[in-house]
Amino acid sequence: ITVKLFGTFRLDSGIKELQMEAKTVKDIYPVVMEEVLKKNPNTTLSMADVKGCIVSIDGKQVGVRTKVKDGDVVFFRFNV
Repeated sequence: ITVKLFGTFRLDSGIKELQMEAKTVKDIYPVVMEEVLKKNPNTTLSMADVKGCIVSIDGKQVGVRTKVKDGDVVFFRFNV
């Protein structure tokens, strides 16, 4: 799947887009946090920030249990 980061989450993380394999939205969170820490080990972003993002697929907001499939584009943005 492709994960795209938007808004201040993208600015703060320095990451625009990630490619990964996942079965559910919940599986994406630790991978995003791992990549954020790789990019900037001193980041102020936390797992709580990742989990606090609004997540959408095909323009529809989704929850953590939502299944993702190969080819999906998943969008993360801060819930502010």
